[in-house]
Amino acid sequence: MILEILLVDREKKLEKRVKTIEADNSSLLQRVESDQVEIDILKVRITELEEEKARRDEQNKYFKLKNKELEAANARKEHEIYMMNKVLEILLGKSVEQRFEEIEVEEVRARRQTEIDAEMKNKGKGIEGVSDVSEREIVTSTVSESLVQNPHPISAVSGRC
Repeated sequence: MILEILLVDREKKLEKRVKTIEADNSSLLQRVESDQVEIDILKVRITELEEEKARRDEQNKYFKLKNKELEAANARKEHEIYMMNKVLEILLGKSVEQRFEEIEVEEVRARRQTEIDAEMKNKGKGIEGVSDVSEREIVTSTVSESLVQNPHPISAVSGRC
């Protein structure tokens, strides 16, 4: 009898333990299922990211090729400009920069002369007869005004005459 009671008691404990383990097992199965769903979602995301990476890699290849083409075209243009400058230097007998400076000096002189002529004309209209102002004073004042307008120093301009 005692043995039967012990067996029944032991059986009840084992049944409880089985039920607890089955509950834990079903809980773990649910977690496994939810984890599997999350894994499937992440696999899809990985596939999408790999496709995006492949697309961008293709774009990068295209842009690298395009960049090489543009660099080659730019190098060709720079060489053409260099060669044209050389031809111009040969034709002019001096460098293009020197010729540009000469043209600038000529323009400055023409502008100054126009200013001087206009000033002389205005002074001639205002005062009839002999002017008290000498030509030297007119040139000096005109030069100092034009220095403000002209960014080149006078020594640089007059040195290249």
